[in-house]
Amino acid sequence: MSGTHYQTGQLRLPVVIVIYLLAFLFTTSCQKDPGIGGTGAIKGTIIEKFYNDDYSMFIYEQPAVDEEVFILFGDDKAPGDKISTGITGDFRFDFLYPGSYQVYYRTEDPTSLVGDKWTTIHKVELDRGEEADLGELEKITALDYDDGAAVIKGVVWEINYVNESRWPLLVVESEDYAYEQEVYLTYGNHTFYDERIRTQHDGYFEFSKLIPGDYLVFLYSEDVKRLTDKVVLKFEVTITEMDQVVDLGQITVKKR
Repeated sequence: MSGTHYQTGQLRLPVVIVIYLLAFLFTTSCQKDPGIGGTGAIKGTIIEKFYNDDYSMFIYEQPAVDEEVFILFGDDKAPGDKISTGITGDFRFDFLYPGSYQVYYRTEDPTSLVGDKWTTIHKVELDRGEEADLGELEKITALDYDDGAAVIKGVVWEINYVNESRWPLLVVESEDYAYEQEVYLTYGNHTFYDERIRTQHDGYFEFSKLIPGDYLVFLYSEDVKRLTDKVVLKFEVTITEMDQVVDLGQITVKKR
């Protein structure tokens, strides 16, 4: 009997090793790399924030709709999947295995002088069945001065004096709406004017589709005193609302 027990004891160690090897191989074969096929998820919401062209003023924000969002599986260099955000700026990658992921999208670079874009990357370590919420993410977009809905308008009235008359005894020759009078617009701290328009037959002018910010509207009138060639008429305007309308009223220019 003792001999039989001895032989059985000799067989136990190889059997245990085989069992552990089989369990290891089974576990290894079932362990999946990061990718599609699991029960995990990664989600988030992208909010697009709009600034003026030098990012010095925040204008407004809204959900980023139809924004492309990419995901990298593990150490892969090429995107494993791509989706677009919904009407609320939300996105969600479902059916993910545990592992390392990188979620990214494109946004403008506030430090760039030429409006370059850069990639915002969010790294995620996902456990089995976990739902990782990246929360609210920011996308930055710069607006040109004419990417809004505000308006600056006015009417130019022209007084013509008899050329031979002299200041201060000027003689009026005619008065009427100024037709094709040039009016200029400069946004913010720009060193050159952004737009130049001409008045209509009724002296009316309008700068439209403006974003909030500080503007300078100016036009030229002759110097009836003849001390200089031209006199600059300047009007500083601050727009605070996207659909604001600013009426400068009647502006009088003089000619002789």
